[in-house]
Amino acid sequence: MSKEKAYGPFLLLLFACALVAFMPQAIFAQISKGIELYNSGEYRAAETIFEESLKASPADYRANYYFGLCALAQEKYGDAEEAFLKVKPGDGNGGARGSLPNEYELQIALARARLGLKVYEDAWSTLEFAKGLNAGSSDVYVYRGLFYLEQEKTKEALEELEKAISLDPQNPYAYYYEGLVYVQSAQLEPAVNALKTFLTLAPSAPEAGKAKAIIAKLC
Repeated sequence: MSKEKAYGPFLLLLFACALVAFMPQAIFAQISKGIELYNSGEYRAAETIFEESLKASPADYRANYYFGLCALAQEKYGDAEEAFLKVKPGDGNGGARGSLPNEYELQIALARARLGLKVYEDAWSTLEFAKGLNAGSSDVYVYRGLFYLEQEKTKEALEELEKAISLDPQNPYAYYYEGLVYVQSAQLEPAVNALKTFLTLAPSAPEAGKAKAIIAKLC
């Protein structure tokens, strides 16, 4: 047997091992690029990257989580919920999870998807679970406010949103949903003020266009 034939299977095995070692690094780089695009507000482009990443690694917790966030930003609530349900706390490709999402962040994201789907009982249960994990976070009260807004319960919605603002005056969505509550109750000046504060805090948010349109209509 020639040396070339003898080394052939060995070189093939070596190449295969190198390819297996390279794949996780490539997926990690791809997901990191997707997160960068998501943070820049390029949700559709980011979504495409996460879709490709999930073809190679369907259980990757970061790809599923950020794919879900991209879906939320585009009001694809069913896709978002499906993605979030694939993220299991304590996973992380066999390693300890040191990055997003933690259990609380995951539950808030899942609640947002369920509010969008208008499955209110499930949304409320998810928010209650999130509150048990971190009652001092303003986001719990922001989305409890949205819950009541969807039910047209103005008083309860404002109470939750004011609680959110007291915990974090820089939380833009507390003002966004507060503005919508004021619109719902025909309190036009407070509505405009709240939405302007939202735009100051989050000028590039997906909801910025809607906020500007409401302000233009009210002024």
